[in-house]
Amino acid sequence: MDQHPGQGGSAETAGIRPQTATPGATTSGALGAPLYLAWQLTNECNFACLHCIEESGPGRAFKDEMTDQQVFATLRQAIDLDVPYISLSGGEPMVHPRFFDLVAYASERGAQLKIETNGQYLTKDACQRLKQLEVKSVQVSMDGASRETFNKMRVRGDFDAVVQGIRNLVEAGVPLEINYSPTKFNTHEIGRAIDLAYELGAQNFYTGRTMYTGNAVKTWHMLVPSNDQYMHCFNTLHLKRIEYAGRMRVHFHEMGLLQEMRERLENPAALLVVLPNGLVKLINALPFVCGDLRTDSLAQVWANFQNAWQDPRVAEFVAALEQDPAKTAELHHWIYV
Repeated sequence: MDQHPGQGGSAETAGIRPQTATPGATTSGALGAPLYLAWQLTNECNFACLHCIEESGPGRAFKDEMTDQQVFATLRQAIDLDVPYISLSGGEPMVHPRFFDLVAYASERGAQLKIETNGQYLTKDACQRLKQLEVKSVQVSMDGASRETFNKMRVRGDFDAVVQGIRNLVEAGVPLEINYSPTKFNTHEIGRAIDLAYELGAQNFYTGRTMYTGNAVKTWHMLVPSNDQYMHCFNTLHLKRIEYAGRMRVHFHEMGLLQEMRERLENPAALLVVLPNGLVKLINALPFVCGDLRTDSLAQVWANFQNAWQDPRVAEFVAALEQDPAKTAELHHWIYV
């Protein structure tokens, strides 16, 4: 899964979605259901990206991923609870054997569905199906404005194939979003990447700081931009936001992980992060799990979510990040709250 969804999710540079970008940023308060379901269908992926939060890749599907029956039951519950916005990600969601069946079911029930994909499977036929099934949008990860930088980040990926997939998507009339994860070897291309996204027909462009977790823990020395690079990157983003105002929305998240977590302690987003095995996290940037959709109903998990943010261990973990930022490497050692 990407560092930031435009999500979540997906994009979740700091493990959450930009506050102005999605309904999932609304605080949970006394809502009867989440506003946003960021669902990682599978941990299997055809790419092996250097920065992947979930350490997805070929042969990396969880051994205990939800069965077809459990997957459809979860989707049915989300729709019955009137969850207004659902995203399907991974891994790579389009490798899930029931992907189009799930999309079709969601479409028949009138759900607002977003797909977060690496773009490799966006054939003309696939894009036509996504259009016919009326998905709300498709977010494609494009971490570079050139083949050299993209292919370096997205191991096993192919820049030209993804760009062609994006063209197929726009040709089919499916709303397009672009996600971009900054690194020391691609920040110089951020302006060109935004220009390319607009030329390709994107309606939204998402980016933000890269998070130290997942594959990035092992590749951090190759990835992390310098302070000067980040400064240049965000300066460019501010200018591009103005340049494309009214034509394409440029969303970016300058806040660091610690600052984000402090904010979420006070104002939890109305967002559930569903892992491929049905576990539900408070947020991608924390290791805490508030339920299991293989055994608990979505309504029960949502009730647990509301209370789980008050668990003192959550605040203690966030406080510990001040002393040891590397604790983000523990995000896959799940803690039940």
